[in-house]
Amino acid sequence: MIDRAADHLHADLVKRPRTGWRLLRYWVLAIVAALLQDDGPAVFDLVVTRTATGREVMRTPADVGDPQHLLDTVRQDLETKTVAEFVAEWRIIDDPAA
Repeated sequence: MIDRAADHLHADLVKRPRTGWRLLRYWVLAIVAALLQDDGPAVFDLVVTRTATGREVMRTPADVGDPQHLLDTVRQDLETKTVAEFVAEWRIIDDPAA
């Protein structure tokens, strides 16, 4: 039986924090994207955490295509790969002792 990454890690979409300079940056990028008829800045981050501790091991903007599709892809990988395979594929640098 495979030791699934999903037994140790959990993935979710989390709304990106937008306060202070981040809020200003968001609106500047949104306006530029609208002028260029491009996708705007990411609204969500994809966050992977350790199930046992809740410690964040990966956070990346969900800014390529549909955020839900990215989340579904990561969750599928968590179900079908070991932690080592998942970490290698997503290039996570994680210190398990931390």
